[in-house]
Amino acid sequence: MVEAQAISKQRVVMVTGASRGIGKAVAMSLAEQGHHLILTARSLEGGATFSGTTVDDPLAGQGLSGSVSEVAAQCRSMGVRAIAVALDLTDEQSITTAAEIALAEFGSVDTLISNAIYQGPGVNDFFADVPMDLLRQVIESDAVAPLILLKAFLPGMLTSGRGVFIHLTSGAATLAPRKPAGQGGWGIAYAMAKGAAHRIAGVLHVEHGAQGLRAYSLNPGHVTTEVMHMRAQREDRTVTGEGPEDVAIAVTWLVAGDPAACQLSGQEVVSRDVIQRLRNS
Repeated sequence: MVEAQAISKQRVVMVTGASRGIGKAVAMSLAEQGHHLILTARSLEGGATFSGTTVDDPLAGQGLSGSVSEVAAQCRSMGVRAIAVALDLTDEQSITTAAEIALAEFGSVDTLISNAIYQGPGVNDFFADVPMDLLRQVIESDAVAPLILLKAFLPGMLTSGRGVFIHLTSGAATLAPRKPAGQGGWGIAYAMAKGAAHRIAGVLHVEHGAQGLRAYSLNPGHVTTEVMHMRAQREDRTVTGEGPEDVAIAVTWLVAGDPAACQLSGQEVVSRDVIQRLRNS
């Protein structure tokens, strides 16, 4: 259970893509710290399936565990308020409605963790095979959709002087793949979406840092998600990397506003660097 704490430390946080993996781990970690939560996913209940990342992804249609409603219930068991809200990154009305529900329920949202990404064909297909309308959809889902949410929450963030925006990014935002998509690399749609989203934090810091807004691009590194384990099992190989819980530690540290974390506003933060910093402190 959450102990009584100073209101200045307690936050209202929206975490997108919170059914499983990094989003779920972040939600659970923030609940342990006493923060109230709005958790989003495309569907509220179980039965979700993986959409794949290419037109011929063999994992497309595979069932995924858990649901955002279950995660919200687990968070409530820790003594915080937590609601599950449907949000489809490809549907602007869905995004706007999710923001309206959050504001109606809590009055304001001072922290936005942008974790959800577009999943579906086109993400990791070769450029020659990606229709332009699908390319636009991937980029808008990953880079524009979070800004629709942020625009709705920004007035309250600036009024409180304690807003936080964290966008989960990737090395694909700044690096060229060593191999083509499907062979260990990534597709142009994914790279462009991550690259666009990667630039958000720096601009927000310059424009609103003086009003107390902290913004970060958080690179989680190579994280062992449920889909990665499914793919590794199919290919009879072992998957290695950091767990979602490691990323959650980094997010929770940034949200808490340690002086060292405040100094990193506007920058790319690498999850494993935060873990190492905390181990050495």
